[in-house]
Amino acid sequence: MSGSALGKSLFRVWGRYEHSLRTRPLQTQMITSTVLWGLGDLFAQRIDGKHKHDKLRTLSTAAYGGTVIGPIGHFFYQGMDKVVTRYFKIGTIGFVLAKVLGDELLFGPVHVGGYFAWMTLAEGGSLQDVKHRIQQDFIPTFLAECLYWPFIQGVNFWKVPVKHQLLVVNTACLADSTFLSWAKAQDDWTKDLPLPNFMKGHGKQAAKDNSVVLATKEHSGVSSQ
Repeated sequence: MSGSALGKSLFRVWGRYEHSLRTRPLQTQMITSTVLWGLGDLFAQRIDGKHKHDKLRTLSTAAYGGTVIGPIGHFFYQGMDKVVTRYFKIGTIGFVLAKVLGDELLFGPVHVGGYFAWMTLAEGGSLQDVKHRIQQDFIPTFLAECLYWPFIQGVNFWKVPVKHQLLVVNTACLADSTFLSWAKAQDDWTKDLPLPNFMKGHGKQAAKDNSVVLATKEHSGVSSQ
């Protein structure tokens, strides 16, 4: 296919996307999120070196993108734009910084915590498993996200129309969902990295603390008999 033919094909695809975004914005955002998050998990499994593709994991990740990130992101970015434009002029430093802070402090924790909870439950885990996973991985993963997203979102909020901002987010999520899927699949992804203690996972310590509590209870039970 020649360069001009490829350009025309891409232009037609973009035109159809724009039309769908105008006529069915929520459904379009959900479908786009589903596809891009599913691709992110495929990349993560390649990084893991898995010889057998875990279809359930990919479907669960894609479903999270489509049913959680798609609708929440659609309404969040639309709503945040309305709120921030009341107080800051569009395109100013204050406008961009307010949106970046809102994204990191409001959407970010929901995004990371929601992903770990969704995937743990989808894989048959219990609420206690969700609690353990969040205790272990939430802080280091959220801090890693804070290193990745502010620059991307700064450019996004500065130059990209609101209706396309979730598309930028989902495209950037190809890397982000790859990282989250990979991190979720590890026992403790921070253990071998040269990170400060506050960025380390706490899974092993939490397990140790639970063991101490159980041992104390058992000892108390024996002593009371």
